[in-house]
Amino acid sequence: MRYSNLLSHPDKLLETHVSQVYQIAVKLFEKEKINDRVLKDLLSIIVFSHDIGKSTYFFQEYIRGNRQLKNKPETKHSLLGAVIGFYIMDRYLKSKNLQNPFLLSLAFILPKRHHSDLRDFVEDLILSDEEIKILQKQIESINKEKFKLFFESLKIKNKEILDFNFEDINLYEIQKNLRKTKRSIRKIQREKSLYYYITTVLLFSYLLDGDKSDVILDKNAEILFKEVSFPPNLVQNFIKNQNFEKSEINLLRSKALDEVLGRQIDLNSKIYSLTLPTGMGKTLISFAFALKLSEKLKQEKKVNPKIIYSLPFLSIIEQNFSVFEKVLKENGINPDSKIILKHHYLSDFRYKYEENEFDYDSSRVLVEGWNSQIITTTFIQLFHTLIGYKNKSLRKFHRFTNSIVILDEIQSIPFKYWLVIKEIISHMADKYNFYLIFSTATQPLIFEEKETIPLTQHKKYFEKFNRYRIKFDKKEKTLDDFLKEINLKQEKSYLFIANTVNQAKEIYEFFKDKKPVFLSTHIVPIHRLERIQHLKEKKSKLSVTTQLVEAGVDIDFDVVYRDFAPLDSIIQSAGRCNREGERKQGEVFVVKLLDKNNRLYSSYVYDSTLLQATEDIFIKNEYEENEVLELINQYFKALLERKSMAESYKLLEYLYSLKFSGEREPGQILSIADFKLIEEEANKTDVFIQIDKEAIEVWEEFKKIMQIKDIFDRKKAFDNMKSQFYSYIISVPIKDNTPPVENGFYYVPIENLEDYYDLETGFKVKSEFFMF
Repeated sequence: MRYSNLLSHPDKLLETHVSQVYQIAVKLFEKEKINDRVLKDLLSIIVFSHDIGKSTYFFQEYIRGNRQLKNKPETKHSLLGAVIGFYIMDRYLKSKNLQNPFLLSLAFILPKRHHSDLRDFVEDLILSDEEIKILQKQIESINKEKFKLFFESLKIKNKEILDFNFEDINLYEIQKNLRKTKRSIRKIQREKSLYYYITTVLLFSYLLDGDKSDVILDKNAEILFKEVSFPPNLVQNFIKNQNFEKSEINLLRSKALDEVLGRQIDLNSKIYSLTLPTGMGKTLISFAFALKLSEKLKQEKKVNPKIIYSLPFLSIIEQNFSVFEKVLKENGINPDSKIILKHHYLSDFRYKYEENEFDYDSSRVLVEGWNSQIITTTFIQLFHTLIGYKNKSLRKFHRFTNSIVILDEIQSIPFKYWLVIKEIISHMADKYNFYLIFSTATQPLIFEEKETIPLTQHKKYFEKFNRYRIKFDKKEKTLDDFLKEINLKQEKSYLFIANTVNQAKEIYEFFKDKKPVFLSTHIVPIHRLERIQHLKEKKSKLSVTTQLVEAGVDIDFDVVYRDFAPLDSIIQSAGRCNREGERKQGEVFVVKLLDKNNRLYSSYVYDSTLLQATEDIFIKNEYEENEVLELINQYFKALLERKSMAESYKLLEYLYSLKFSGEREPGQILSIADFKLIEEEANKTDVFIQIDKEAIEVWEEFKKIMQIKDIFDRKKAFDNMKSQFYSYIISVPIKDNTPPVENGFYYVPIENLEDYYDLETGFKVKSEFFMF
């Protein structure tokens, strides 16, 4: 066979690349059983056209080493691909007697943006006169004989729908049709349907995954389609082999597991809720149910669904990932990366399959593309893929088809996004075999009870528990007065949970002679984890901390003092009291503390509506744990009545109208790009703390990496030590105590450690205002 000699990359023929991208993208589409012939043909058109612009003389000269052509308008290839995609799709739709301006717009937008983020569709459906001049120049430069050989060499099914002649393309006619399509898209916006958003990002993700995977994996791309499977009774086998003692709480855990696994599954039901008191083993129970559901999907729908387990916090990700690994190992399964992987912003890019470890570039593509059967990830990764505009995030969107998603500690999702998240999830569940398990002790009303399938009769478990009593003192008092009232008893253990770092430090100083364990985000992460482990092992009877211990941190105290907060935070805090039920009853004291300016510490941190709803619900001064469920229900119902859904409505409007990005204004939602699950804290800066010998070695390694001239080699080297590096990073206000800068990073050298960092309480913030 004769080849075109056109290159897509320095070492790859254009026909080879396009064929392989097609093989990956369309095979993924078919594997995920999306039965839509027109969408499949559109995907073929998009894949075919996305790199056609590389056939020009200008790009071919550039790829062969003519660096003078770099960044020249004639060398860029995406717009020509967009025009060809638009032309072919227009012809295809007419041949099918279809009028679909939306699908026509995708054939233009997706090739155009395959190397960038998505933008506002209405603004992006444009072809200027200046661009037409450049496109004409590009088309005239193409060697038509070589292009013919390129097309003949393509290994693509239904090639007949793709065949075209450059001579038939009238760029001014396309310019006119784009204007018409833009007007049609404006009409579509008024339909208020998520179909358009979901279809856009789904097809974009197939194109991006195919393109990226082919470039990096090349002949290793078959790893994408390796099937792995395991029996549904992994959790039961694991528990049986642990020989847990027959305590009351373990018997209840066993009962809850049996109840969940005894439930009959109707595959038409997609949204499930697992509501159980804290400490009841929701992680393992939700995983066990996901495995059972997966087995039923394999048998009845002939799909092998991914299990995507998502949590709000990195520390819990590591903890629960290790639990899943233990479950797999206990069942004789080697937990390589094809079986299970974790993905968050500090992930190591090491991908192992059987006995092979992939190189850095391949590993990165495989990890970021969620190429595994079980994925553990953060809410940030998950929700910024479900609701996103970034090329990098959207690449893995198609992994949500035929998937089982477990959302743990779901109460951490901000109320303002409940509605938009509900709508996205509902659409995915309805159209793409997307199953969801909400898992929490404080189930928010994102979905109404009638809209979910409860996995347990949860009330009976809440009624069984009476591990603690909550005592709420509505009287406001200064921190000094509160501390003077405290009388620590030697035989009991105490946990103080503050709302601000400054407040926590003051409490710590008051009890300093009793050597409490201090925890806050001002402590370097590596020491934070060590201290949490210390508390788990009950090596200390006194701890002072901020809210970071509220969710998923398995620590246990006799008495918990919690500064006033929203009810769900109070309940999560109470979950650290008499957690294992080993004592008769613990005590949780909720107090309203004032700072030196007579301002409630809670007001610095929490929305006033949440605080007021909590105060209104606490009509008694004392509550038993078995009354908590009713309190939670009242609280979330109150939020639905009082809190605004304005942000969700705005985001939905932008999802309907395909406004992916546009103008930016701090604090305003003006496009999909403004969705932020977690708001960045103002006035905080990342600082590296040279706290010990290991930190010095990590910093020296970082300095060497920063000397690497090639930006890609530098990034690769940093990614390999990123997890270590961030073990010594804290995000703190530095305005009045600013460390030196080296290699573009604030850092505290060990010789100046005392000026900036206290070994017990962390970073020294000299201005009281910035300590919140």
